[in-house]
Amino acid sequence: MTAESMERSVHYQEKDPGSRWIKDADVAIDSDGPLDSDRTLTPNVVKMEGGYRMYYHGLGPDRPNPDSMGYILSAFSTDAQRWEKEPGVRMDAGGEGAADYIWSPDVIPLEDGRYRMYYEGKTEQEAGTKAAIVSAISDDGLTWEREPGVRLEAAGMSYLAPRCLHLDPAASHRFRLYASAYPYPELQVPPGAFTNRNIVSAVSADGLSFAVEPGIRVPQDQDLEVFAVYAPEVLRLGEGGLRMYYAGWTSAPEVTAGSKYHGRIFSASSQDGLEWTKEPGICIDNGGRWDAAKASEPCVIDLPDGGFRMFYEACDMEGRWRIASATAVT
Repeated sequence: MTAESMERSVHYQEKDPGSRWIKDADVAIDSDGPLDSDRTLTPNVVKMEGGYRMYYHGLGPDRPNPDSMGYILSAFSTDAQRWEKEPGVRMDAGGEGAADYIWSPDVIPLEDGRYRMYYEGKTEQEAGTKAAIVSAISDDGLTWEREPGVRLEAAGMSYLAPRCLHLDPAASHRFRLYASAYPYPELQVPPGAFTNRNIVSAVSADGLSFAVEPGIRVPQDQDLEVFAVYAPEVLRLGEGGLRMYYAGWTSAPEVTAGSKYHGRIFSASSQDGLEWTKEPGICIDNGGRWDAAKASEPCVIDLPDGGFRMFYEACDMEGRWRIASATAVT
């Protein structure tokens, strides 16, 4: 890949998809298979030869490792509308920082033709569940091998839901990783109080060793984000600047089978990737057929007709999780 193609390979769009979206009628990925009937979450879609590959978190009764509480699966589509699940598990839990289960894959191509997957690993500890960002490597996007070590961790923090952008190849920092940052152990706060769950960033020269940048990229400061701001999807724009889609969570007015929290998808914009301005309104609200309880974990791709589609995890009031989608109003 050339330097320019690397920068534009993922998390890049020539045009701004905007903040207006219409939910699609059908789900993209249903939770109806032996590997994903218990949970179908956290979509990440990457253009591959011949179409699109979606990576997502799954859990089901036929998991190959009975001790695993979650892993990464994949599906393929030629048009980003009709998806066929691919057999097998792409990446299972295990190893440093990811002993028990893994979520939120983010796949980027590398200069040598391989792919790297960043993902959130979780480990059960006495003080609760600790999350860190770990990674895996692949030649073909299907068979993955865990990379040694941890990409992003801290003693008093959990890092979740990564998105990694290629930066200017001539710069000292060639990668910027956005992630959610949660205090660990979790803070005990009264109902309705902000929980200090924000979106931060880190930079790296090699994509393996990351240093957290000072400050908070997107803070909790709105009523519909009182539980968390979470799961950034960041797009560099050909027309200049960047757009972020992210989830805001708040406690549900009553506990349902679906979730103790309601989730919605919001948007923010930036000129430099560091200072972000939240845009008014909600991009995707909960309350539909598939997402009555929660809409979260956005992922945006461009379509062959020049439009855009957002994939996101959706939870109904019965507690069933699916991957839903919406189309941009341009």
